[in-house]
Amino acid sequence: MNKEQIKKAMDQASKMDSNDKVAEIMTEWYTALGKQGVAIQPKASTILGTILAKHLNDGEPDVFDKYMNTKAGEMEGFWQSLSNEEKAYVEKRRQEMRDEWYANRGIEDSQAKRTLLKG
Repeated sequence: MNKEQIKKAMDQASKMDSNDKVAEIMTEWYTALGKQGVAIQPKASTILGTILAKHLNDGEPDVFDKYMNTKAGEMEGFWQSLSNEEKAYVEKRRQEMRDEWYANRGIEDSQAKRTLLKG
């Protein structure tokens, strides 16, 4: 990660729930990385955040983590079991990941500007 990516990640982590221990640790980690001028791969942040969430957040996996680890054959049943709030949360996280993926590669999401024509 370059300094700009570290700053962006720090900003995103600080926007998370202030009571979230994972966000607090990640923010501290990004600050320390920035001070040391250390470069990391974005995937390292994802891995660290996932591990921290697993061990620090009430032992109950995040609904998004469950979504990401649900097999394709079980997805329809899983999706139907979610509340509207959980579905909205999953969609929000999916979009954030998608935006980050495109931003990290410096390309534009051609699907983002498409609209459904109704006739």
